Parts: sequence; structure tokens; C-alpha cells
Amino acid sequence: MASRKFSLIAVLALTLFCFAAMQDKVKNVLIIGDSISIGYTPFVEKAMAPGVAIAHNPGNGGSTLRGLDSIASWTDKRQWDVILFNFGLHDMVYKDKDNKYDVEHGQVSVPLADYKKNLETIVARLRETTATLIFVNTTVVPENAAGRKVGDPERYNAVALEVMKKNGIEVVDLYTASLAIHPQNSPPSNVHYTPEGYELLAGFIIKAIKKAL
Repeated sequence: MASRKFSLIAVLALTLFCFAAMQDKVKNVLIIGDSISIGYTPFVEKAMAPGVAIAHNPGNGGSTLRGLDSIASWTDKRQWDVILFNFGLHDMVYKDKDNKYDVEHGQVSVPLADYKKNLETIVARLRETTATLIFVNTTVVPENAAGRKVGDPERYNAVALEVMKKNGIEVVDLYTASLAIHPQNSPPSNVHYTPEGYELLAGFIIKAIKKAL
């Protein structure tokens, strides 16, 4: 009886040890970004399970201004292996004095010079973590999209690329991918995507995560 009891204890201990070992092997990936990233994150999470735990910052990441205010609270939850981050779509929004989208009479939320400065600060803070950093550039803005200009993603992405190259950070070119994906997978004059569109975008994120891990 004593021998049987010892065997059960040994089996339980081995099971607990194996479970702990499996937990240690799980990789933690944080996605920071806007509603586009919220849309593709579930597809990334499903594809990377169970060996990689995918998390997204609470809510919409917004512009670099929100990033400056929130980056510390977003990253302090656990030790991250990879952090993907994106800002831009909300930086390039034009709003009027009543805070309504207005390309003609409104002012841009974050001018390019400030966008660059804010990104540099965000990168510096992210580099304080032990994570591999990956920047995801801004997707396409179609004709007649509310509060945004068609050509602004290219302008903001160029500035972001300059900052990332300077800091040796890989960039996922989701903008180029979106040029092909968006027309068939988005509501008219909308920066967002259908579920099929988000799944296609997710493929590029999944590939970058696997490469980083």
C-alpha cells in the first residue's frame, strides 16, 4: 500500500513538473494598435495557439498621444517575448473645433513632426523591455474615408520607417498588403475590413511573429 501511495505521488509530481515546463515554454506576444489590429488579432491568436499566448492592449491604441500616456501600463502585465506595435491611423485624423471628422476645415490630430518625435519616445520606452520589437505600418485609406486623406498613410509610413530603421526594428509592410486586400474586403469608403479581410491581414502578422520567435 505504501509503495502504491508513493507511486501515485510520483506520478502527480511528474505531471505537475511537466505542466510547469509547458507553461515555461509558452511565448508571450503583445499586439499594440488601433481597430485594424483589433480585427486581425483573433485570427493571429487562433493560428498561434497553444504555444504562443497573444494579447492586445485594452481597447483601441489610438494615436501616438495615447501611446505615450499608456505604453507603460500596456507592457507591465508580463514579460513579453515579442511586441508588435502600430500608430498612425489616428494620428492622421482631421477634426474640426467640435471634434468631428472634417478633412476640409479640421486640423490633423498629430502633425508629421510630432508623430516622429512621439514614435521615437515610444520606441525608447519599448526598448526598456526584453521583447523583440516589430512595427506594423498603417493600412490604406480609401477615397472619401471620413476624416482622413488618401495619401497620408504613405507620408506617415515613410516617417515611421525612418524611425524604425534608425533603431533596427523590423517593419511589417501591411500598407502594401492592404492595397490588394482592401478593395475586395472592405465596406465602401471605410478604413476597416470584412472578417475575410482581417484574416488575410493576419497572415502577414503571423509570419512576422513566427520569424521573431
